[in-house]
Amino acid sequence: MSPIARRDFLKAATGLVVTSSAMAWEGQVRSLRCAVIGVGGRGTGLLETVLTFTDVDVIAVCDINPDRLKNAVELVSRSRGKAPDAYGEGPYHYRQILKRDDVDCCVIATPCHWHGIMFREAMTAGKHFYGEKPMAITVREIELIQEAQRRNPKVVVQIGFQWGASRQRADIVRRIRDGAIGELIEGRFYRHNGWGSLGGWFNRRELSGDWMLEQAVHEFNLLWWVTGQHPLAATTYGRQNVVEPDNRERNVTDFYTTILEYPKGFVVHYTHGWISPPAFTGMATHIIGTEGAADLLGNYIVLRKTGERIYGQGEPGDTRELLRNFFDAVHAGDPKAVYCGIENGAAASYVGLMIRKSLYERRRVTFKEMIQDNKTLPPLPPS
Repeated sequence: MSPIARRDFLKAATGLVVTSSAMAWEGQVRSLRCAVIGVGGRGTGLLETVLTFTDVDVIAVCDINPDRLKNAVELVSRSRGKAPDAYGEGPYHYRQILKRDDVDCCVIATPCHWHGIMFREAMTAGKHFYGEKPMAITVREIELIQEAQRRNPKVVVQIGFQWGASRQRADIVRRIRDGAIGELIEGRFYRHNGWGSLGGWFNRRELSGDWMLEQAVHEFNLLWWVTGQHPLAATTYGRQNVVEPDNRERNVTDFYTTILEYPKGFVVHYTHGWISPPAFTGMATHIIGTEGAADLLGNYIVLRKTGERIYGQGEPGDTRELLRNFFDAVHAGDPKAVYCGIENGAAASYVGLMIRKSLYERRRVTFKEMIQDNKTLPPLPPS
C-alpha cells in the first residue's frame, strides 16, 4: 500500500476524518428531513436517539407491524408536537418514501434479509442512509451495493457499527497500526451469549444470515479496522439444534468456533454461541503482538517490556455518536466523513460469509472461494 493510499485508508478506517464540531450544526442550518424505516426493537431505539437531535426532523416512519408503527408515530408526536407520515401498507411501501423529494436521509433498521435490497435502492434514489448491520448477507448483494455506490458516489452511508464511534478506540487502533504492539501474532476473540433463542426471524438463517452475520460482524469490523486486510481463509466447526432441538423451523447455529488466517501469519481464534450459563457469558477482543497486546473493547494497550497500560485518548462513543457522525456527514455533503461506511460493511460481511461457508461445508474455505460463491440474489421477501 502506497503512503498516500495508506494515509487515506487510515483516515477512513479509524474515523479520523472529522467534520465541524458535532453539535455546531444544530440550530445553524436547515434541519435534515429524516425517515425511519423499520421501528422494531433496534429501530425504535434509533428513532428515540434521532429525536434527541434538534437539527433532524423525523417526517416519516415505516413498519409493516401496525402496533410498532403506531408507537413510532406517537413517539415522534410527543417529542416534536407533529405526527410523521406513516407507511405500513405492505413490505414494499418504503419505496414511496424513497420517491419523496422532501426526504434528505433515512435510518434503516429492518431484518437482515432486507438490507441488501433497501440499501441498494436508497442509494440509487440518492437518499443518504444510516443502515443497521450487517450490510448484506450474500456476496451478490454486497457487489450490487458497491456498484450502486460507484454510480452514486455523493450518497452518505453509515453502517451501524456503534463500536466504531469511540474516539478512544480509534486512538488505540491508530497506535496498533503505527506499531505500538509490534507485529501482530494472534487475535483472541469470543462472544459467549447466555443459553437461549431470540425467536422470530432471528431463528431463520435465510432471514438473519445466521449469527456470524447478524451479530458477529461487530467483531469482524474491529478486525478490519486494525488490519485493513481480508482473511485469507477460515476453518470453522460448530453445531445447531442444541438450544431448541425440537424446533424444526429454527436453523441458525447455536455454537461455532473458527480460525481466521490473515497475511503475514496473523491468526484469529473466534468463538461465538448461545450456550453459556450466566457465570460463563462475556466477550473478549484481544490482539497479541510481539511488543504487547491490545483490548479493543477496553480501549487500552499493555506493553510487553514495561507492563505499562496505555489508554486510548479522545471522546467515548456508541450509537448516539455514530448517528451524530452520520448527520454531520450529511450536512457537510461528505461521504468520506463517516466512521463506518460501505468499505467497513463489506469487509465485515465478507468474514461472516467465509465463516458461514466453512461451517456449512465442513471444510477450510479461502477468501477467493467465498468471493466467487453465491453470485445469485436470494429470493425477494414476500410482497
